[in-house]
Amino acid sequence: MTGADGPGTTGPQRLFTARFAVLCLCAVFYFVSLGMVYPVLPGFVENDLGGGPVAVGLAVGGFGLSAAVARPLVGPLGDSKGRRFVVVWGCVLVGLGILGNLFATTVATAVLFRLLTGLGEAAFFVGIAAAAQDMAPEHRRGEAVSYFSVTVYSGLAGGPVIGEQLAESLSADAVWALGGGLCAISAVLGAYSIHGRPDDAPTGWPTSFFHRPAARPAVLLFLGLIGYAGFLSFIELHVEDIGFARSGAVFATFAVIVISMRIVLARLPDRLGPQRTSTMSYTFSVIGLWIVALWPQVPGVFLGTVVLAIGQTFLFPALFVLAVQSAPANRRSQAIGTFSIAFDLAVGLGGLLTGAVVALSSFTTAFFVGGIVSLVALVLSRTVVRPQIAPAH
Repeated sequence: MTGADGPGTTGPQRLFTARFAVLCLCAVFYFVSLGMVYPVLPGFVENDLGGGPVAVGLAVGGFGLSAAVARPLVGPLGDSKGRRFVVVWGCVLVGLGILGNLFATTVATAVLFRLLTGLGEAAFFVGIAAAAQDMAPEHRRGEAVSYFSVTVYSGLAGGPVIGEQLAESLSADAVWALGGGLCAISAVLGAYSIHGRPDDAPTGWPTSFFHRPAARPAVLLFLGLIGYAGFLSFIELHVEDIGFARSGAVFATFAVIVISMRIVLARLPDRLGPQRTSTMSYTFSVIGLWIVALWPQVPGVFLGTVVLAIGQTFLFPALFVLAVQSAPANRRSQAIGTFSIAFDLAVGLGGLLTGAVVALSSFTTAFFVGGIVSLVALVLSRTVVRPQIAPAH
């Protein structure tokens, strides 16, 4: 492609363009549709399909399983066929997966449609994240990730509210129908905002589905998210244990901090550089988790939540930039596919590992151990697992 902001060019000169705005709007519609499903699907599986707790967990968790498996496969596809191809088809698959619940009569069919949704999510995220980087000037890549991630958080925060209200006022079928419709809108916006297949795209069957240099920041992301995943899984039970029954206020505090800082300080990862930014992120994450662990009272929970949120705000943008920098433009989707597996694994395994510590000891010990894992990530990022940067071409 020889356009102003595609792979194989000298790169765009401006970040805020009409196409970048449409791309972000595409992400908002998509993630709202995805978020709408979360509060409705468990009740649908349990009440409408007669499934038990295991069935509910499988229906909800199957999404992450298929997404993790598919990410390294769709990465090379996004490079060879183009970002628009995987974004549009990702929207189509997710839309079909959500609409499929209109026809689901058994738990097995609901799980299959959820697995289909995961395949679409893998394709969409890899494609749109790569497209956002294609549109960003090289010196503003971290800023682009920050703004793009705000659309993700906004959609996933607003979607559950819309889905829950719609299910209560109408029915679960209305949620499935609207979710599918929003995916269709997102597909149109993605097709409009993203250029087609680049001229220098790889041809033929890929020799590897993993981009090895991107595995280094992926390892650092995995370790940096373990404590955060444990926090998400057990903070509600922890605050109940200390006599505070409003965990929603804790989650809201975390979300407000992350979204507002990613808007106000969007350029910070570019100004500090990815490695210094990730060092700062790990440090705040360690301190935040240890405050929650060592001050098991309401003020300690909120102070620790604020500090942890500051740490997590820029961890993903900083390491994401390192993953993107590890690959030439025509291998960018492959690098993102490799890198984003770490998120799926951390969210899936973080709660499990934290739960094991809770079972053996206590909530406070679990949060303290989460801080230790972040400290290990900090040490590794400065010593052993130093990410590589691909030469410009």
